[in-house]
Amino acid sequence: MVFSILQFGMTTLLAIVCARAMGLSGNDIPFISLLIPALWFLPRGGISGFVLLASMAAYGMTLAYQPASLSVSVWVLFPLLMVAFSPRSNIGVIACCALITITLEVGIMVTQSAGKLGGTPWVTVVQLVSVSLMWWAARSWKPRKGHSWWTLLLVVPLWMAGLEYSALLSLTVVGIMASMETIRSTFKDTEFCWHTLLCWTLPSVGFATFVLSPDLDVPNPVFVVWMCLLVTAWMTDYILRSNEEQMEQ
Repeated sequence: MVFSILQFGMTTLLAIVCARAMGLSGNDIPFISLLIPALWFLPRGGISGFVLLASMAAYGMTLAYQPASLSVSVWVLFPLLMVAFSPRSNIGVIACCALITITLEVGIMVTQSAGKLGGTPWVTVVQLVSVSLMWWAARSWKPRKGHSWWTLLLVVPLWMAGLEYSALLSLTVVGIMASMETIRSTFKDTEFCWHTLLCWTLPSVGFATFVLSPDLDVPNPVFVVWMCLLVTAWMTDYILRSNEEQMEQ
C-alpha cells in the first residue's frame, strides 16, 4: 500500500512538471515531443496502438497553435468519457454528456473565431478528437515488458536544439505512462482502483498547475468550460453510483 501511494504521488508530480513544461514553452513544442512517448509505447501493437500513435502525433501538432492552458484543459475529457461509457451508464447519459460537451466547446470555438481567445476552432476540434481517441486506445491498455527505449535518444536532438521544455515534456509523458503501467500491472488485483483515480487526478492536477501558477495564464472562458466539464463528470458519476446502490438494496 505504501509503494502504491508513493507511485501515485510520483505520477502526480510528473503531471505537474509536464503541465509546467507546456506552459513555459511559449508554444515552441514540435509534434515529435509527443511522438516520442507514443513510439516508446507502440510495441504493444494492435489497432489501438496505432490509434494511440496517430492521435498523440495529431495532438502534438496542435500544441504550437493553441494556448497551453486550452491544450491542457482538453484532458478533462478523460474522466468525462470514463464516466459516460462506464458499465453503469446508458445511451441517455452518453447523449447528455455529449450535448453538454459540444455546447461548451462550441462556445470556446466561437470565442476563438471572435478573436477573444488564442488558437483556431479547427485546431480545437483536432485536439478534442485526438484526446478522445487516446482515451479509446487507453481502454485496452495492457501492461507489457517490452518498450522501444531507443526512442528516448530522440530527446537529445531536442535538447541540443534549445528545446529544453519539449525534451522535458517528452520525458515526463514517458514517465507518466510507465508509472501508470506499473500501477496497473502491480496492483490490478487489489480492491482499490488506482488507474481510475489517476484518470480523475492527472487532468485535474495538470490544469490546476496553470490556475495556481502566477506566471501562467488561464483565460476565463477556458477555466469556465474546464470547470463545467469536470463538474458534469463528477455529478454524472455520483448519480450513476447512487442509482446503482438503490437498485442493489
